[in-house]
Amino acid sequence: MALRQAYPPALMQPVPSFTVEASADGEATDLQVQEGDGAVRHYRIGGGEQSDYAAFFGRLAADYGTRMPASAEAPVFGTGHIAWKPLIVENLCDGTHAGYGDPAVLKVEDGWVLTATSNDAPDAFPILFSPDLERWEHRGFTFPEGDAPEWTKTGRHSADFWAPEMRRVGGEYWVAYTAREQSGALAIGLARSPTPYGPWADNGAPLITGGKVLYPGGSASGGVIDSHIFVDDDGTPYLFWKNDTNGLWPRPLAGLLREHPQLIGQLFAREQDRRTAAFAAAIQPWANTRRSMERFFWMQPLIEAALDNWTRVKPALIECGHADEIVEAMRTPIHARRLAPDGRSLVGEEHIVLANDLDWEGHLIEGPFVTKQQGRYWMFYAGNDFSTPAYGIGVAVADSPFGPYEKQAEPLLKSRPDWWAPGHASVAPGAGGRPQLFFHAFFPGKCGYNAFRALLTVSLEFTRDRVTLRPAR
Repeated sequence: MALRQAYPPALMQPVPSFTVEASADGEATDLQVQEGDGAVRHYRIGGGEQSDYAAFFGRLAADYGTRMPASAEAPVFGTGHIAWKPLIVENLCDGTHAGYGDPAVLKVEDGWVLTATSNDAPDAFPILFSPDLERWEHRGFTFPEGDAPEWTKTGRHSADFWAPEMRRVGGEYWVAYTAREQSGALAIGLARSPTPYGPWADNGAPLITGGKVLYPGGSASGGVIDSHIFVDDDGTPYLFWKNDTNGLWPRPLAGLLREHPQLIGQLFAREQDRRTAAFAAAIQPWANTRRSMERFFWMQPLIEAALDNWTRVKPALIECGHADEIVEAMRTPIHARRLAPDGRSLVGEEHIVLANDLDWEGHLIEGPFVTKQQGRYWMFYAGNDFSTPAYGIGVAVADSPFGPYEKQAEPLLKSRPDWWAPGHASVAPGAGGRPQLFFHAFFPGKCGYNAFRALLTVSLEFTRDRVTLRPAR
């Protein structure tokens, strides 16, 4: 199979080559790595968390000149002039292990209710209450340990309970959320309660499911994620969600580079990125055998290299002629559809309302949240890689829930020296009634899956055409 050349031969660089042997030892991994005919080096990854892999890739970078993890580097963005107000900066319950990522804040009669991501913790979706946006009290979980819906995978390193969002619809409270089906594909479920604090009754089956396997009979699985319920002025409920394809292209890309190593020089400008891509190509067969999040950990340096070379990588993949599915998976559209009044099905036509098409967004947008302000529909969303300082929050506006949406060209929020990777926002009235943005961010240098994410806020000012930030009160 011949590859069309995306760059002249003069720009081609020598391609490094790695040989890797790996074996599992419980949650640990033992590796033997050799570059070309050089000496074999031995490594041990002591656990199965992203921090364990980041430490390994730091050692690999020191030995072989591959990329350092992005979490080891300070962001280069400016500080901005509007301070972000931290609201929760530590876990408030023993059952909450990684903070308050993907926060959804809802205004209720006597205060504010927060729910957030749980990842693979036994208790899914903490529910907190604040009377004043200063003091926060843990009130329970949507699905305490043992009460998760039967269709969901549970257990450490198996479950993924992500991005819950609570909304009052009619006389009920609904929580839409993401979980893994038994197949491993991500799906969206919905549970309901007469109060914001439960008890919660699940629909009993996913509201939306879907996945795409790029390895026939293999281990790659996609799905849907980041559901958002928007209720219009007339009471009509809508569901927005992301088509989760961004996890489907890194290992196929590594496989393509394994089969066609000459493509590495066409995609990557820097030697450290070429070395990173060559290692990803070598480790890809082993990565294919691992659990969902571990597969992501193995490919994280390749993802970061691709994002740093984004304006070069995507055109070169299109030009090469053999990466159509990879390029397709690099597009992560936001979908929308009306919800049935009982919340048990979707009705009407499905719409694609937004997609990643700005350079800062890289290979994905996610975490949509729509609020109606100044008679228009404002969608806040996150873009780029959640575990790196490149992650940020964008905004777009439309005249109907289904769009078309017009984006602001630059992110509304991006990393600062004191807080990294702001993302997955929600909007609710603040103490004075002014709309406030609630979002998560990492402490500097502490990005990653199952790392702590704090809850922060900033006030918003809307005109008909633009939204700007104001200090939170």
